[in-house]
Amino acid sequence: MKKIFLFMLLYVPFMVWAQTDKVYLIKTGRLFDSEVAQFKTGLDIIVKNGRIDDVKADKDIPTAEREKYTLIDLSAFTILPGLIDVHTHLLYKEELLPNRDFSSESLVKRLTMEGDAYRAIYGAVRAKAYLEAGITSVQDLGNSGKFADIALRKAINENLVPGPRMSCAGQGLASEGGQLPGLIYEHRDIANDEYRIVSGVDDARQAVRENITQGANVIKIYSNNTPNKTALSVEEMSAIVKEAHRYGVRVTAHATDDHAVYNAVISGVDGIEHGYEIADSTLMLMAKKKVILVPTDLDKVTFTNYLKIAAPNVKDVDAQITKYQKSPTDRLQRAIKFGVTIAYGSDDYIDMKMPLAEPSKRILIAYHEEGVAIPQVLQFATLNSARQINHSALLGVIKKSYLADIIAVDNSIDKDINAILNVRFVMKGGVIYVNKQ
Repeated sequence: MKKIFLFMLLYVPFMVWAQTDKVYLIKTGRLFDSEVAQFKTGLDIIVKNGRIDDVKADKDIPTAEREKYTLIDLSAFTILPGLIDVHTHLLYKEELLPNRDFSSESLVKRLTMEGDAYRAIYGAVRAKAYLEAGITSVQDLGNSGKFADIALRKAINENLVPGPRMSCAGQGLASEGGQLPGLIYEHRDIANDEYRIVSGVDDARQAVRENITQGANVIKIYSNNTPNKTALSVEEMSAIVKEAHRYGVRVTAHATDDHAVYNAVISGVDGIEHGYEIADSTLMLMAKKKVILVPTDLDKVTFTNYLKIAAPNVKDVDAQITKYQKSPTDRLQRAIKFGVTIAYGSDDYIDMKMPLAEPSKRILIAYHEEGVAIPQVLQFATLNSARQINHSALLGVIKKSYLADIIAVDNSIDKDINAILNVRFVMKGGVIYVNKQ
């Protein structure tokens, strides 16, 4: 009984969704089956009480039965499960300046000059934009001050603001300094406003308990603190993983180089964020231990925008793009070759002067530019991402008993990944948020 009660405490914050009494019959043009990564035709979706009640062949539904439903005719579109971005920072934005390091100065400015009220408003606006772009679930991985992400999740669950389902990390667990290089000792405590600074194995366990008590349903750790040189030890990370798993909570690790990835993997983490440099041996270990990789790569358009703002004097942009994409492409292809599960995460926090939520979805375009077929890219963003947030029994697939998170895009999606940018219909939990037929 105690285990059931604990499960409900962890599960309920993510499970609250808007209810609807309407029963819908959604007529599809094509339906993406994420379990087999195939587009199927001739299927209808029945939605009842916020869930998928059934998926049937259109020809098998008699006229008399159709009269019981509210019809949504999406036969001109391709239907997908709602997208799941497993690496977001909805309440965080960094300003990009020409020829300057943005990572420390911008964050300190926001911590000391903007405050939680601005963050709350900004986060609510971005949450709405994400949902309307077809991203019906996210995993928010810190950089939200002291649990502002969990407050945003509560507001969404209470229907105060529209937004995606949120899995929340609270404060990321990091070693001394977090990712704030250059803080003089007198002001080192500023890092504690953004990160939970861990000192030793016992404190690592306590940090997990603090986050879970505040409502976190994922623990995010920093296996390295780039650009700072400090890093959590394997002993600290192992203690974090063991404590989190005791409560049924997954752990995912920021890790950018092979050493950091390897240390996180042998510590028992469930996911690796970024993983820009990973050796073959480490990728094979990840596959063996079923550790999910979340590549946060940029597509050509986003990287071009980055260069225009951050490096306006660069002459040969195409050469820079080719150089940039070489390494992530190699890493992603090797990961797939060795059997590592890939999930979709954007790490969308830099202000690229683009419409809200577009940088997130452009990560999917980046995967395709790196040689991944479109059906597999869509599988990353649905089935695999649901696994990464520990909700593979509820999300990421359109089939009976799953939550009715459903989006529609143009039928060109099988040949043109850019169709993902133009979402025509969004339903979350049986509630319609976008309907541009």
